Amino acid sequence: MASTSSVPPTSPDYDTEKPVVSIKNLDFSYDAGKPNIQSLDLALPPNSRVILVGANGAGKSTLLRILCGGIYLGLTHDEFDVNGSAKVNDQSNGVAYLGGTWKRRRTGFEGICPYTMDIAARDMMAKWQSENIERRDELVRVMGINLDWRLNECSDGQRKKVRIMIKLLKPFKLCVIDEFAADLDIFSRKRLFDYFTSQCARFGASVVYATHIFDQADEWASHITFMGLNKKLSPVHELARYAPYQEILARSGAARAMCPMHVLVYEELERQYRAHEALFTSTQQCITDISMTDVIMEAQRTEEAGEAHLVKAERDASNWVDGRLARELATKDMSEESRKAWMASNELRQAAMAAIKAVVEDGGRTVDAKVKRLQEMKAAGAFDSIGGAHKSHEVLGEAVEKLRAAPLSQSAPAKAKAASPPREKRRLPMGFS
Repeated sequence: MASTSSVPPTSPDYDTEKPVVSIKNLDFSYDAGKPNIQSLDLALPPNSRVILVGANGAGKSTLLRILCGGIYLGLTHDEFDVNGSAKVNDQSNGVAYLGGTWKRRRTGFEGICPYTMDIAARDMMAKWQSENIERRDELVRVMGINLDWRLNECSDGQRKKVRIMIKLLKPFKLCVIDEFAADLDIFSRKRLFDYFTSQCARFGASVVYATHIFDQADEWASHITFMGLNKKLSPVHELARYAPYQEILARSGAARAMCPMHVLVYEELERQYRAHEALFTSTQQCITDISMTDVIMEAQRTEEAGEAHLVKAERDASNWVDGRLARELATKDMSEESRKAWMASNELRQAAMAAIKAVVEDGGRTVDAKVKRLQEMKAAGAFDSIGGAHKSHEVLGEAVEKLRAAPLSQSAPAKAKAASPPREKRRLPMGFS
């Protein structure tokens, strides 16, 4: 490889001080009274490669959709500037979005994707390709694309390569990636992120990558930001100066982190759950003295579906038929007797769920008394109607078994907690409390 040490440094042809994105005090809610993003401040420096991390449902995808114009109604803010404009949209003004939701609006033809049609890669968006032929050819080399591929015959990974090529044909100032590289093989992913690095350095662009997969992240990323359980975003930390990350890098021996980014994110999310235990107090009452991992997973089990707001919006829209066609036809074909049986089953399921909740949240019972009552109810078959997809009887069974195993012979929960042997605390990196 030729050395570049003799090449004189050149000044970048972009403003190194002006943020690519500047947002102040942004709030957004899908449903009134249920904030999805609160008091968000974001400043993305030029030539930055930012990892966006957070728990499932924290609001990462919502933020990314706002950044690329997928969400533009219902926003309140003091400042909103993306590459010098308050109005953003994918493929406009230097914004590129790589994510699963690539259409602004869902339609009744959701199952039809243009990237599965019987068409050659070179003919997909042919005008765009011809207008950006040099970038197209560079992306073909980077991604290893054969322009004669028929998209209906491609693998998921090959099809995704073509989508990436199309979306990056125009030079970008902000590229937003929402878990979009998972289908790529490790060589293609490495070359793609090297390409992002060169584009950021050349144009002063910023790439925001939301992911739960951290291979190559330590080598590639320059910054990191955390979307918290409280729906607020942390500052954008420069990894080279971020004390918790540097402390992890300095660990040695048995404590050495083989993937420092993974360790950083794991310990930060664990700290968030510890700091926000009040978000799931009722659940914790039912699994006292169980490891923090169990608390976290139990909290995640009680979360609402991540796309529930989209489903509700579709159902409530005036220009939509209530329910998908297949479900509507199935309901019409259902006999009156079957409908009544289904409704009765649903009522029993809801009643059983309410009975469980009433016992768990009963402040007048000790933990031992709650476990005993839940066991009696389960033995009597009170929870049989909860089966199927809900799996609530399995969750209940797990909680009861863990309570049996825990040292809870004393009646009061506080005494039980005091009597239990102390667990070894996970060492948190510097800067975390």
